[in-house]
Amino acid sequence: MKNRVLGAVVLAFAFFLISAFPCDAAEKVYKWKLQAWRSAAEPGMQYYVEMFNKTLPAMTNGRLQIKMYWGGELVATPDLLDSVKMGVVEMGLASAYTYQGAIPAAAVEYGLPFGIRTPNELYNFMYGKKLPNIFGGWRAIDVLRPEYKKHGVYLLTTGVDCWPGAFMFKSPINKLSDIKGKKVRASGLMMNWIEQFGGNGVFIPGEETYTALQTGALDGVSWGSAIAMHSVKFHEVAKNFLWPPIMPINTANVIVNERAWNSLPADLKVALEQAVIIAGLNHTYHQNWTGEQWGLTQMKKAGVKINELKGAELGKAEKVAHALWEKEAKRSPASAKLVNMTKNYMRTMGYMK
Repeated sequence: MKNRVLGAVVLAFAFFLISAFPCDAAEKVYKWKLQAWRSAAEPGMQYYVEMFNKTLPAMTNGRLQIKMYWGGELVATPDLLDSVKMGVVEMGLASAYTYQGAIPAAAVEYGLPFGIRTPNELYNFMYGKKLPNIFGGWRAIDVLRPEYKKHGVYLLTTGVDCWPGAFMFKSPINKLSDIKGKKVRASGLMMNWIEQFGGNGVFIPGEETYTALQTGALDGVSWGSAIAMHSVKFHEVAKNFLWPPIMPINTANVIVNERAWNSLPADLKVALEQAVIIAGLNHTYHQNWTGEQWGLTQMKKAGVKINELKGAELGKAEKVAHALWEKEAKRSPASAKLVNMTKNYMRTMGYMK
């Protein structure tokens, strides 16, 4: 009799615990896949690895678990937009220009030559509130998100994972006319810019670029900027670095399958957005920004010369860049709006008249 009574008490207590804490018992665990376009070899990507392996699970009590994959592991990088849309992977982390064929405004998002200057400024441009008696309030991300929504994805973050874009050449570039006739590996608006000075912009896979420079098939290259080009040893075969970087800021973004995003509870949405912002900023400031000066220092030690555009030559370089802005603005209404917002920002900061 005592055992039956004790059993009934235990069952009643267990029922009480389940009833008292229904959320803990019923909380759903979300297990997602994210493919990045980078490789695990980039040191700064450890910030993303740590965020998804440790910090985000801790922030969400294990309710949101995201497994990272590297460029090409699950899907080809050019197919990332469609793959996220279809739910092959729930998330994509890639350079914004990856999507410019389908989303013209992504080209402006990626960066304009001689445009916004620093990661701090780009972050403000994308997210900054309008503060009393001070600048702010552009919120460019609010222009971009509807453009991505048309393709069934949610633009989670942009403007936090940033790097400059520069050129290296085998022979000195003392003036812009020295670019004429040069075959240069480039992409996006970097290619458009180089062609305005008589260069021949070509796109070849990164893994083929070193050999192409070494054999003379290429005369120059754009591959991020100093730290990126140092990491793949371009300084061994190209001894001239063109300063300043033509693209002060390029950026990556993170997109999420819209259905997957909408399925998340509000608290997990907040946690995920903040987690990706933190990882992107850490990557930017450790590898791609302070790392830029480190990369330049290492290349100078290896005999690389800095070829600086200044005075009238720099003025010409910027004038051509601004003409490319106008061409880009014609690609879509959102592109036009972003270009005009960028002009407004640059004038506010005193970079343009």
